[in-house]
Amino acid sequence: MGKRGFRGFSLLISFVALYLFWILNSGRIELLYLSMGVICSFAIAYIFHEIFVPLKEPKVVFRTAVRFLLYIPWLFYQIILANLDVAKRVLHPKMPIDPIIISFPSRLKSELSMTTLGNSITLTPGTITVDIDPDGTFYVHCLAKEPAEFLLSEVPCEMATRVGYVFGELERWKK
Repeated sequence: MGKRGFRGFSLLISFVALYLFWILNSGRIELLYLSMGVICSFAIAYIFHEIFVPLKEPKVVFRTAVRFLLYIPWLFYQIILANLDVAKRVLHPKMPIDPIIISFPSRLKSELSMTTLGNSITLTPGTITVDIDPDGTFYVHCLAKEPAEFLLSEVPCEMATRVGYVFGELERWKK
């Protein structure tokens, strides 16, 4: 497949993903909303498709998409666990909250994988990614020491390893 074919594939995948996202979030299956979704999704996909789906072989893009879809349930589970931990801390009479900023190295290389890890950390309650160095060092604000230990317990941390696996930068995690 030539470069033009990759570009068309990238545009198609971006459009389909954006349009499905539009339909799921609009909550209306009416001609007007579906038409607006087509127009908006195509415009965004046309402008940004190389960011959403880098010009790689379709096989690599498909593998990354499948791995990412398998990562999402694990991330949701981590979000639930973090929510329970934050609720326990807030409802505890002594509120065992001891904010701390930690740093940890990762072996992630691409900006997309580092951004995904940073967003995954921020999505889990009790942690916020403050900064990411170009060398892959993350700085994270944690509500208490225990959530920080999840990130520091293994080097590289499990979340970073899973994200690296999704984008083909690290081997499959060992669990």
